[in-house]
Amino acid sequence: MHAGDANAHSAGAAGIVMAAGKGTRFASDVPKVMHQVAGRPMLAHVVEAGAAACLEPLVVVIRPGMDVGSAADGTVTVHQPPDGRGTAFAVETGLSAVPCDVGTVVALYGDSPLVRPATVRGVIDALQRTNAVAAITWADVPEPGAFGRVRLAETGLVEGIVETSDATPDDLALTTVNAGPTAFRASWLRRALPRVQPSPTSGERYLTQLVDLAIESGELVAGHQITDLDETIGCDDLERLAAAAAAFRRRA
Repeated sequence: MHAGDANAHSAGAAGIVMAAGKGTRFASDVPKVMHQVAGRPMLAHVVEAGAAACLEPLVVVIRPGMDVGSAADGTVTVHQPPDGRGTAFAVETGLSAVPCDVGTVVALYGDSPLVRPATVRGVIDALQRTNAVAAITWADVPEPGAFGRVRLAETGLVEGIVETSDATPDDLALTTVNAGPTAFRASWLRRALPRVQPSPTSGERYLTQLVDLAIESGELVAGHQITDLDETIGCDDLERLAAAAAAFRRRA
């Protein structure tokens, strides 16, 4: 652990909500995170979960000119420059609004409206009790499809995340998937983000590459299991939006 990381336990936790996606699969001018689930924009559900998990500040990363109305009330909004792509770029943009004395940063997906506050706190707890530099949420999904696969050690620590495009047949046989919020030691995150390189295929900078960087440098990456699979629904298209709406009705 680097000097300065030792204060991470007591210095609070901030949240960064990645909400700049255009949602082209919706064939709509409405920003993706502003599509409604259970009568409210997706973003409002995520912001509510982050606030209930005591993330302070809660930073929402949006596109320039994007109107999120009251869905981001109580947050700090930051505009993502149009020349950058990917989840790592979004978090790097949001990190500019996080004070340097904050010890932990949680990255949240703006299109995952079913995430629970308890899950956010759970991934923070997993980070802190293991002295890891990062902690991911994972779920055991019977038919994982395009989800990135998570390799887990018997200790529960994470050995790696593999995107399906890079997966071996053994990896594809795994049912443990990367499924939700990620927590980081803020000081380590600030040092590591500039090292995330664009994907040679998509040109995007992926947050999951931080797991590889941590493991390669001998740092620990913890895991926190999500058992409610509804929380893993990311609303990338109308079908998954409908699935999220049905899940909310089941909760009610």
